[in-house]
Amino acid sequence: MDFAYIFVLIAFLPICRGQDAVQFQIKINPESEYQLFRIGEGRALTCTVSETPDGKKPDLSWEIGDVRVTDTDQNSRVTIEPTSSGLMLRIADVVDGDGGTYKCTGTLGGQEDSRSIRVEVFKPLKINSPQKQWGILDEDGTVSCDATGKPSPTITWKFSNYTNIANSDKYVISPNKLTIKQLEIDDAKRYICDIVVVHTGETRSFNIDYEVVQLPVIRLLPTIKPNNPKVGDKVEIRCEAEGRPKPTYSFFRGENLIPEDKVDEENGILTLLDVKREDEATYMCKATNIGGEDSKSNTLDVLIPPVIENIADINAVEGGEIRLTCIAEGDPQPSVTWKKDGAQQSYVDTGKRENDPEIIPENFDNNINAEIKKAGRTILFKPVRPEDAGTYTCTSMNIVGNSSRNVKFEVKYKPNFNNNFQQKEFMGWPGHRANLTCMASANDLASITWYEPNSESPDDKSLARRIENKAPFTITSLVTWPEYHLSSSSLLVEITPNDNSLYKDYLCEAKNTFDSAWRTVTLKEAVVPGQPVVRQVSSFSSMVTLEFEKPENDGGVPVTGYKYTWYLSDQAANIKELEADITGDTTTVDLKGLQAGSNYVVKVQARNPVGLSSANSIQFTTAKVSKPLKLSIESPTEGTDDTTYTIQWADPDNGGSPILKYNIKYRLAEVTGTDAKSWKVIKYLENDYKVETVNGANARQYTITSLMRDSYYEIRITAVNDKGESDEEFKIIKTSKGEANDIEDDNKEEEENTRDNIKTIKPKDDGLKENNYNETSEEILGNSSDTVTSSGSAGIGAGATTGIVIGILIVFALLAIILYIKTKKPELVESLRGRLGGKGGEEERGKKEDGKDPAEEEKLIKKEDTVKVENETEDGKNDIIEKHAEEFEPDSKPEPQVAPQNPTAGAGEKTEELSTPAPTTEIKITPETPEKPENPTA
Repeated sequence: MDFAYIFVLIAFLPICRGQDAVQFQIKINPESEYQLFRIGEGRALTCTVSETPDGKKPDLSWEIGDVRVTDTDQNSRVTIEPTSSGLMLRIADVVDGDGGTYKCTGTLGGQEDSRSIRVEVFKPLKINSPQKQWGILDEDGTVSCDATGKPSPTITWKFSNYTNIANSDKYVISPNKLTIKQLEIDDAKRYICDIVVVHTGETRSFNIDYEVVQLPVIRLLPTIKPNNPKVGDKVEIRCEAEGRPKPTYSFFRGENLIPEDKVDEENGILTLLDVKREDEATYMCKATNIGGEDSKSNTLDVLIPPVIENIADINAVEGGEIRLTCIAEGDPQPSVTWKKDGAQQSYVDTGKRENDPEIIPENFDNNINAEIKKAGRTILFKPVRPEDAGTYTCTSMNIVGNSSRNVKFEVKYKPNFNNNFQQKEFMGWPGHRANLTCMASANDLASITWYEPNSESPDDKSLARRIENKAPFTITSLVTWPEYHLSSSSLLVEITPNDNSLYKDYLCEAKNTFDSAWRTVTLKEAVVPGQPVVRQVSSFSSMVTLEFEKPENDGGVPVTGYKYTWYLSDQAANIKELEADITGDTTTVDLKGLQAGSNYVVKVQARNPVGLSSANSIQFTTAKVSKPLKLSIESPTEGTDDTTYTIQWADPDNGGSPILKYNIKYRLAEVTGTDAKSWKVIKYLENDYKVETVNGANARQYTITSLMRDSYYEIRITAVNDKGESDEEFKIIKTSKGEANDIEDDNKEEEENTRDNIKTIKPKDDGLKENNYNETSEEILGNSSDTVTSSGSAGIGAGATTGIVIGILIVFALLAIILYIKTKKPELVESLRGRLGGKGGEEERGKKEDGKDPAEEEKLIKKEDTVKVENETEDGKNDIIEKHAEEFEPDSKPEPQVAPQNPTAGAGEKTEELSTPAPTTEIKITPETPEKPENPTA
C-alpha cells in the first residue's frame, strides 16, 4: 500500500514541475464573499497580498462591476489608497448604486491572482408615522404606519394583545395604513404595526396609541361670579366645554389674548383680582383640543359702589342762611340721605319737618345706559339756629355698597342755657359750703359773672349787684369745654349758723361778642330727714331681719344711711349700736346673736348730710329655741380634685341651741345647662343618697371621697340641734377631669366593692358590753370633737377585716347546721329554742319547769331578735352609728356565737367585734328559706 502511494507521487512530479505556479495570493479584508452596505454610512475594503519568494510586490488594482477604479477618482466619493500591506478601496458615503461585484487583482511577472466579493446596498428600516394618532368620532379613521427601507419591509397589523387584525367591514388594511370605519369611543386603543424585512431579518413592533377625538363644544355662556361684581371684587369667569380629550382653555378680551398668568387653562377659569371699572368688556372663552375648537362670549358688567364728592366743613352765623349739599355717583344710581349725629332718624327726602331744616333733592340727567349715575340731597338752613350746629353725615347706598362722609357744621351764636345742666335749686345748711353752678352754651365761648338781684326790683338786671370774690362768697375759675361750646362757673357760699339771709335767689350772666343771657338760681335751706319706716321681716330665736324704708321727707338732700340701736327691753342700759349704708328705697339688716324668747327694742334714725332724724322705734320678741336655720354653702361649684370634693358652709344660725352635727348626703346626677348658674338635675344616676355625718358645732367643711371624675353630684346639707334638723340646702357640683391612672381607679373600685360586700354581725352576747364598741370607734376615728360618720365609705384595718370574714364564715356554717337540724332532727328544735330563750340554757329550762308559758317566752325572743348597736355622742365622745339586726323564726333560733377575735390583739386585751363602721345588715333565717346577707342600700 505504501509503495503504491510513492509510485503515484513520483509519476505526477514531472507534470507539476512543468507548470509555472503563482508565487503569491490575494486576500480582501474583511474576509467575506458577501457584504451589506448601509446607505449613508462609510465603508472600506482592503486588498492585501502574501509574501513572494523573491520579496517582490505585485501590482494591485480594484474593479467595481468591471470598471477599474483609478487615481483620477481621488477627489470623488469612491477612492483608492495604498497601504503598507496593500490597496484600500474607500467609499465615503454609500449610495443606492454602490451595490455589485468588487474585485481586487494582483499582477507580478506575468503571473496574476484575484479575489471578488458581492456587495449589496440596503436602506435601514425607518418609521415616519407618529406614535400618537387620532381620528374624529363618527368618522372613518386612519392608523398610519409609514415604514420605509431597502429591501422593502412587510407590515402586519395587530391589536395590543398581539392578535392579528384581518380585513373586515370594520377594518380595511392597505399599504402602510389601517382604516377604521365610523370611529367609536371604544376604538381608542393601542394598535401594533408589526414590521419585518425578510431579506435582512430586521424586525420591529411599532406601538400606535390611537385616540378617538370628540370635538370641543361649549354649550353654555361663560359664567361670571359673583353675579353682580363691584369694583374691588375678585371675579372669576368660568367656561365649561365637552370634548375628548379634555380641551384646554384660553380667554380673549375683545380680540386680545389674555395672559396665561390670569388663566387656569386646564379648568377654564379666568381670574380678575381687584376688578376695576375699566375691566367692563366682552370676554370670549375658547376651548381647544387636537380635533378643533369652540368659543362662547359673555359681557362683564362691573357695578360701582357709591362715591361721595368731597364736602367742606361749614361755618355759619346764627340767623343767616346756608346750604349743605351731598352728591354721590355709582352704578346703579345710589340714594342719598342726611342725618345729624345724635338724631333718631334720617331727615326726610323732601319738604320740611318741624324743628328740622328743609331737604331739597338734586336733579341729574341720568341715562339708563350710562356707566355712572348721580344723585344728591341739599340741607337748607334758613334761618341758621344754634341747635343746628353739629356733625352731619351724608350716607349714599346702592345694591353694591354704601359710603358716608361727615361734615362739621359750626354756628356762631350768643350764649344760652340750653344744655344738659338744668339745675336751678341748690341746698345748703349751717356749717356747709353750698355750690351754685351755671353752665352756658355759646360760640364763641361765654364768660360768666355772678350777681345778687336788687331786693326792690329783682327783675331789673341793671340794678343787680355784682358779687365779689370774698367771704362768704368764693367764685371759682371759669371751666370751659371748647369742643362742646360750654363754659361753667360756680359760686361757693359759706353758711354760718343762724344766718338765713344767704338763702335766696342769685343771678349769673353768660356773655360773648354776640350778646348775653341771664339765669336765676336759688339757694334753699336743707334740714334733717323725717323718720324712716321700720318693719320686721322675720324673727328667729337668735336673729331678726328688719327693713328700713327711706322717709318721704329727705330734708332737701338725699338720705345716705341709717343709725340703729337695740337692747333687751329690760336692759336699756346695755345698748348696741350700728350704722347701715342705704341700699335703695329699702335697706335690709340682720340683728344676730340675740337671746331666744326675749323682748327687744330697736330705734332707727335716717341720716342725710345735715344730720340724723328723730328715731322711730319698734319692739319684737325673738322666737323660742328652734331648729337651726338653713345653711349657706360657700364652696365653689367645680371641684379641684377628680375623686374628692370639699364642701364648705358659712357660720350657721343654731336656732338658740348648740348644733350637734351636720348631715351631708349626695348622689350622682345627670345635669342640663351650659354653666353652673343654669345647671339643673334631669335624672339621678344612683337610686339613693349616700349619707355622711359630721359631728360637732365647730365644723365648717368636710371632704367627700371616692367620687367619679368629671361627674356631677347633687349635695344636700342640714344642721341638727336638740330641737330638730334645719331645712336642706343643696348645691350641684362637678368634679375635676383630673389625670388619674386607670389602674388606680380599678383598684379603688375593687376596694369599694370589697367594703360594700362585708357584713358585720353582732350576735346576742351579754358578755360583750357597749363600752367595747366605744373603745373601737375611738381607736379608729380618734378623739376629735368633730367626728365624721360614714354610711359605708370608711376604711377598715387588715386585722379587723380578717376577723369579720372569719365571723361571716362561722355564721354561714351555723346557718347550715340549723337548716340540717330543722329538716333532719326536728326533735332537737325544741331544745334549741329553750337554750336561746335566756342568758343560760339551764336557767331557761328551770323557768319552763317552774311553769312559765312558752308563748310568752316566744314573744320575748321575737322582741329581742333585732340587736342594734348605736353610736351616741355625749360629752364630746365620738361613737360610730351602726345598726346590726338579726331576725330568726322562734323555731330556728341558733345558739349565741362569740365575736371574732382581733388577730393582732394580745392575750390580755379585750375582744372587739367591730374595728370600723360597717353597713347596716340584717340576716333573716327561716327553716324553709335560708338567705344570704344582702348589701344595705346606700
